Amino acid sequence: MNFIKLIILSLCVGIAYFALSIAAIGQSAAGNVFWWFNLSGYPTITHLTQNFVGIGLVAFIPAFVIKSYEPSKQWLAVTVVVLATILLHGNMHYMPWDPMGIVRFIFSSLLSGDIGATAMFFYITLLPVLWLLILKRASRV
Repeated sequence: MNFIKLIILSLCVGIAYFALSIAAIGQSAAGNVFWWFNLSGYPTITHLTQNFVGIGLVAFIPAFVIKSYEPSKQWLAVTVVVLATILLHGNMHYMPWDPMGIVRFIFSSLLSGDIGATAMFFYITLLPVLWLLILKRASRV
């Protein structure tokens, strides 16, 4: 029963992470993250840093929830969260739980995407893991 609770919690956190990351991407596209600091000569760098800050802040939430509620199986939980988020990002214009969403996300962002899409792939997949490592390190001190 604990495994089923872990999967349900991870899927719920993954859905929330998906929704919040979409909102962070939208804020970055609107230019509302660094409104006081805008490198007009380097729009790509500005956009990438806005996405990094936005998704970085959003990625703290699943890491904190997993660290708080599932400390013993945190790596399995964060894997399910990231896979659920990737699945939903890949199925943006398709049925929400189509398993091909993972393939679509990897192909459209990592394999055939530009620098922004490739960075988004790494932001979405690695920032929750990075926050979990930071929280794990902070709890030891």
